[in-house]
Amino acid sequence: MSRISRVCSYCEKPMGADEFKCKSCGNLVATKTAQPERSHMTEDYNPILDRFAIVLLVVITIFFPPIAMTIGGVMLFNDHPYKKDTGKLLVTSAIVLMIVFIFIFIGTGTLTISL
Repeated sequence: MSRISRVCSYCEKPMGADEFKCKSCGNLVATKTAQPERSHMTEDYNPILDRFAIVLLVVITIFFPPIAMTIGGVMLFNDHPYKKDTGKLLVTSAIVLMIVFIFIFIGTGTLTISL
């Protein structure tokens, strides 16, 4: 019967069945050691915007197009395709709304352009 029956959960070196302290790293090991599923830590990151963030972006775009254009411009340089598409949508809609607002203000006489 082999004396090596488990693995250290910190350094993954083989240990004896009756050892509670790893000889390699010196850490105390639990009675039952399970093999790790991954050899390194990974971050669970969900890049999808939630509904509240989307509603907030739409409101910002309607009432403050220059701010929405700035946020969209920053999102255009993101590596994730969903955020890049959201940035394109924000910049495009902000430009369209700014043009619409200019025509509304010119039509009502609030904004006058002298040539």
